[in-house]
Amino acid sequence: MPLLADAANRSLASLRREAERDGWRLDRPLIGDVLERIRILANMLLERLEEVTRAALEGGGRIDKAEIEAIISLTRSLEKIVEITRPEEAARDNQIAQDEELAAMLQAINDKIIELAWEIAREILEQDGGDGGRAALRRPVAP
Repeated sequence: MPLLADAANRSLASLRREAERDGWRLDRPLIGDVLERIRILANMLLERLEEVTRAALEGGGRIDKAEIEAIISLTRSLEKIVEITRPEEAARDNQIAQDEELAAMLQAINDKIIELAWEIAREILEQDGGDGGRAALRRPVAP
């Protein structure tokens, strides 16, 4: 509650009065408990998906599209709740993914620069005549 008061730029006393007046449930579980509840819900969704799949197989392959979409929507909601309850970990995971993506792009750029450098070097040596510098210009094999 003190963090909420600070974030809302309100006094703790006024926030407590509002909570009492409006019937806020302040006895809810902490984040660790929320994650356990999410695990339980995820298992329930998985069980329901298995039931829908079994029913579809037994019923001639007909799947209730609305129920599948509801399960997908609930799963996405759970993913968002996990992100909200674990912001540091989500931020770290996002940063790692972005870093990997950036590293792959930089590697592709580096490979293209090397390829172009070899092409330019070949052209320069060929303009000088002779064997085109083929004897002196052998591309090293990448390790």
